[in-house]
Parts: sequence; structure tokens; C-alpha cells
Amino acid sequence: MKIARPLIAASLVAAVAIGTVTPASAAARYHGGALHNQIAQLDRKIDRAESRRIISHREAAQLDRQVDRLEAAWRVFSRGGFTRSEVNALNNRIGSVERMLQRAANDHNNRPQKRHTHRPAVYRR
Repeated sequence: MKIARPLIAASLVAAVAIGTVTPASAAARYHGGALHNQIAQLDRKIDRAESRRIISHREAAQLDRQVDRLEAAWRVFSRGGFTRSEVNALNNRIGSVERMLQRAANDHNNRPQKRHTHRPAVYRR
């Protein structure tokens, strides 16, 4: 038991030393498969919203351009693996396009009859 403690302590010190001496070039890299799936899903949402006439063709075209830019950024970032800042940047941009889609879907293509759907109830006796 007395011999095991120094061995465990020495191995912990070695593990910590190896972990702290890691070069900067070995920075954490992330796999972007999930990001690519989110971008593809966002593209499908836009197409679905346009086909259901939830958003106009013009709004869909604008959102498609944003998705194309996201895909281009994903391709550039994926060449050497994703850093944490690149993943965060793509996540922020994906969220931004999703919010733009949500806003476009909620404006009801600027139709006044669709904007205010709350009507007082009519009671009959």
C-alpha cells in the first residue's frame, strides 16, 4: 500500500505535465457533421415553407442565399477541422437565419387579414 501511493502520485504528475506541454498547433478540433446537418435541415425548412406558401418566393430566395453563404463558410472551415470559434460563428449564423425564417413566416406575407387573427368571441343565446 505504501509503494502504491508514490506510483499513483508520480503517474498523476506525469499525466498533468504531458497535458500542459501540448503545443498550440494541437488545439482542439471539432467535427462539423452536425453543423452540416443543421444547415441542410435549415435549407429543407425554407423549401417547405415556400412550398406551403408560408413565406414568399422573394423571402425564400433571400434565405436560400444566406444558406448558400453558410454552406460556403462550412466548406472553408472544414478544410482543417473546426476550431471552437469557427463552430460558434457557424452556430450563430445558423441561429440568425432561423430567426429570419421565423420572422418571415410570422409576417404572413404582409397580408392584413392574416396579421390580426384574434377576434372577440361571439356569444349566441
